[in-house]
Amino acid sequence: MSQLWELENVRSFNRTAWDRAVERKSRWTVPVSEETITAARRGEWEILLTPSKPVPLAWFPNFQGAEILCLAAGGGQQGPTLAAAGESAGARVTVFDNSPRQLAQD
Repeated sequence: MSQLWELENVRSFNRTAWDRAVERKSRWTVPVSEETITAARRGEWEILLTPSKPVPLAWFPNFQGAEILCLAAGGGQQGPTLAAAGESAGARVTVFDNSPRQLAQD
């Protein structure tokens, strides 16, 4: 079995698993609310590091003109939150995810 085939098999398995998670409305696939977006625009936001612990805001750089890349971050949570938080600073957010259904949530 070639390494390329194994890698594609892993990608396919991952894509299918996340697409199914969207169908089940898993916690990590449900987009944030309009209230969360509005709060992020006011500077009141958080990104979860674990199911209950947010990433310390000090870990994030100044968003002034920032190019933010969210990897494996579809689902309508991190991308929209960061876009709203960085909107007034001219930040641009790009979300990349292996799951088409996760990306459709953004």
